[in-house]
Amino acid sequence: MDLEKLTRRVARGSGIVFAGQVAGKIIGVCLQVVLSRGLGPLLYGTYTLAVSVMKILREVGTLGLHGGVVRFSAEAQAKGNQARVKGTLTASLGIGIVASAALALSLYAASDWLATTAFSDAGLEPVLRAFAAALPFYTLTFLASRAARGLQVMTADVAVGTVAQPLVNLIAVSIAFLLGWALDGAVAAFVLSTGVSAGIGLYVVFRIAPVLLDRDVIASYDLGELVGYSLPVMGVTLTALFVDQADRIMIGLLASSADVGIYNVAALLATQVRFMLTSVSAAFTPLISDLYHTGRRNDLRTLFQTTTRWIVTLSMPLGLILILFPEPLLWLFGADFLAGAPVVMVLAISSLLNAAVGTIGLMLQMSDHERLVLIDNVLLAVVNVGLNLWLIPIYGTVGAAVATAVSVTSINVVQYAQLRHLLGITPFSLAYLRPLAAGLGAGLLGWGVGAALEPWFLHGVAGMLVTGVAYIGVLLWIGLPEKDWEIMAPFLKRTGLLRLIPGAEEAENHDPSA
Repeated sequence: MDLEKLTRRVARGSGIVFAGQVAGKIIGVCLQVVLSRGLGPLLYGTYTLAVSVMKILREVGTLGLHGGVVRFSAEAQAKGNQARVKGTLTASLGIGIVASAALALSLYAASDWLATTAFSDAGLEPVLRAFAAALPFYTLTFLASRAARGLQVMTADVAVGTVAQPLVNLIAVSIAFLLGWALDGAVAAFVLSTGVSAGIGLYVVFRIAPVLLDRDVIASYDLGELVGYSLPVMGVTLTALFVDQADRIMIGLLASSADVGIYNVAALLATQVRFMLTSVSAAFTPLISDLYHTGRRNDLRTLFQTTTRWIVTLSMPLGLILILFPEPLLWLFGADFLAGAPVVMVLAISSLLNAAVGTIGLMLQMSDHERLVLIDNVLLAVVNVGLNLWLIPIYGTVGAAVATAVSVTSINVVQYAQLRHLLGITPFSLAYLRPLAAGLGAGLLGWGVGAALEPWFLHGVAGMLVTGVAYIGVLLWIGLPEKDWEIMAPFLKRTGLLRLIPGAEEAENHDPSA
């Protein structure tokens, strides 16, 4: 497959994941708004701590098989080896269920110690015990979505991994709050949503992989190869997730559950900047290994630089808005959460810098340097914990944000140097300067307009609107490479804006075989 077709393939896959991510983010933000307003900072912080523990245990429960199932099912599917597809899927899902069930029992047994000794929050114990029952379903949902990704059915990946669980959770928790059930209702809604989403995930996997029900096909897999690849991946993702959740956990240990609640809302907003990075990663990951192992380094470099530019272009406006005008968005969660504005600003800068280097960690991981990435992430976790221990007692939630920002940015610098040394590839190109220039101009204009207005709410809303409109205008004035329209055009087409932009519709309809 030539480079232009590969680019379009990533664009289509990214577009599907992007649309799903947008839907999932909207649902997720609505869920957190309902939870934060319904529970208040203290109970919301308790709930957030329990969810953070669940996310870490889910990563442990997969044993890294969420990476292994993508790696080996994609290869088997490409080679038409249905026996290997069946074996990879059954082994990954089966092992994940058993491991997560064992972890669920451990969580149930340790819930009293975690609540009273570790976090000094007695209200956390019943939440953790209830969540223990949900852990196997939570893990199964995750593995099912990655199975769909390995088979490159991106709609199924998005539906299971991004939309199903938060949507069911939002509906259930809204009903619970209407009935006046508060924290008990939020916990019951989470448990119910994991069970429903796991059922949807299994149904989807059997639909897209009918070989699982074909008794004439004998499952084939190399368990040693599957687990041998997956365990380092578990280390990588676990340390990355630990860094992502360590700030909340450390605030729970060193401060209070109310501080956790305020910080979580701020972090929720700031990390929305990453959604384009996640979208492109899902579509690009299966191609990295393909291009690297077939010796197509130049194609890999070009595609990496193109996708990084996409990520930066689409991440920039939201990043600018969150850095410059966090207050109006925090107000949606309740006036008690406005104290998180400095946290939003620090974490948004970090998320924008993280997006700026693209899928750099996956580039290393999928080019047979997964152990190096594991070492990087372990060092990242150590640095992050050390900075949190130092900064939280002094600066509270802002200290936690600075610790996360410094550690994540540092590891990106290290991995940039590693990628350049090992593969001779960087994420940057001359066209990369276009979104940077547009962002600088739009940010200055938006800040200037906002600074001239009072009160703060009007200042923020006007600033956001001016920044967003100015960014699009400057970007169109500078002009985008034709390849960039390939990912922009599907969204513009759905909104009817495509025909208003000269050259965009022609690029979207361009036939690479012509």
